[in-house]
Amino acid sequence: MIAKILVVFGSGGLGAVCRYLIELAMRHSMMGLSTWVINSIGCFLIGLFAGWLVNSHCGWSVNGKEFFLLASMTGFCGGFSTFSSFTLDCVHYFEKGQVEIWVIFAAMTVFVGLFGCALGYWLGRHI
Repeated sequence: MIAKILVVFGSGGLGAVCRYLIELAMRHSMMGLSTWVINSIGCFLIGLFAGWLVNSHCGWSVNGKEFFLLASMTGFCGGFSTFSSFTLDCVHYFEKGQVEIWVIFAAMTVFVGLFGCALGYWLGRHI
């Protein structure tokens, strides 16, 4: 159990660092754009990892698959993705009276997230 916690801790930290680096690189962009990019990448990656894991013929043991799931999906994607930041960005748009931007931002985040996850899952199953 301790080993699993350490795997999630380490890979989650790596995901959080990657998120921070993207936010730094995009710090001068429109509010919420880095959140949208990070969520879109995170949805694609979790789909890719899940699809690959489901279709994996690499001969991994159950423990190997569980390690990959914990490291990639629970840890890295959990530390990387920013759904809570997404909701806060939506509240800020709404609070400023920018309802049109709020609706577009929310709809595009959900649409691209679902599309990215489905595409990643499909690719992961075909690797």
